[in-house]
Amino acid sequence: MTKNLAVHTESLRSLSDDTVVFESIINLRRRTIIRYMGHLPADAAVETSELARVCAAVEQDLPLYKVNHQTYRHAYQAVRQRDIPHLATEEVLERYDRDTITRGKRFPVFIELLDAMDSQLN
Repeated sequence: MTKNLAVHTESLRSLSDDTVVFESIINLRRRTIIRYMGHLPADAAVETSELARVCAAVEQDLPLYKVNHQTYRHAYQAVRQRDIPHLATEEVLERYDRDTITRGKRFPVFIELLDAMDSQLN
């Protein structure tokens, strides 16, 4: 069987090498935020503190009521300073003020990607 490497190479070169999608879902906290927002009504607004509590519980594999203040504070700072700004820049989330978060216009793409990944693992 003869392979035409040039044809295959050209088609591969035309594919996107944009890694932004993967940067947005590379860490557990960002995936948790997206998944959590996916469980809420499409027009729901959440506070940063709510997202931080959920992230802390998931990261520590604890029920929400067992998350201590130190674990929550660590998650809150990271969510507020890194994760929400990154997801807002990528339009996955929209930030209305310092602490009010909703789904962004690109949210459906990211939740669909995570749902597809989850279905392959289950």
